[in-house]
Amino acid sequence: MSDEQTQATEDPATDDSANEESETAAKTTKTEAPAEPPSPEEQIKELFERLQRVSADYQNYQKRVQRDKAKWSQDSVRGLLSSLLPVLDNLDSAIAAFDGEVKDPDALKQGVVMIREGFTRQLSSFKLVRIQVEPGTLFDPDDHEAIMVQPDEDAERREVLFQARAGYRLGDTVLRPAQVGVRQPPS
Repeated sequence: MSDEQTQATEDPATDDSANEESETAAKTTKTEAPAEPPSPEEQIKELFERLQRVSADYQNYQKRVQRDKAKWSQDSVRGLLSSLLPVLDNLDSAIAAFDGEVKDPDALKQGVVMIREGFTRQLSSFKLVRIQVEPGTLFDPDDHEAIMVQPDEDAERREVLFQARAGYRLGDTVLRPAQVGVRQPPS
């Protein structure tokens, strides 16, 4: 290739960039008349359109959150029920054992106890914990529900006499308080 051809092929590129630079320089040196501010009607129209877009975005967000909540709820229920199905199967087996002659009641009782232990394990996997209550425990209205109150001259404080029904806590929240009998000093 000759020097002239090489220069000819390079010149268009340099000419384009030189033209762009000169146009940019010309734009910056020109003093343009300031654009006329939009009229109040145009501003109102623009703001109204923006408001409509934001409102539509918010409505879509609300719908998406509701769908997500419903899905999460359904998924958690599905998980809980799936984990409890083996307990139901074991209970069905225990009931079937009653259809015939019960040859060994102790073995049947042991089977039911095993079902209960399996069920308790499943519940504890969901962070369900039994509220521990012993006679003499200080009565706590957050964890206990008094189903009977007995005045007692020897009592120094309100304390649990017996537990009628177990209570359960899910994490830090009391799901069901323990039903207890309480003794307390006379008023």
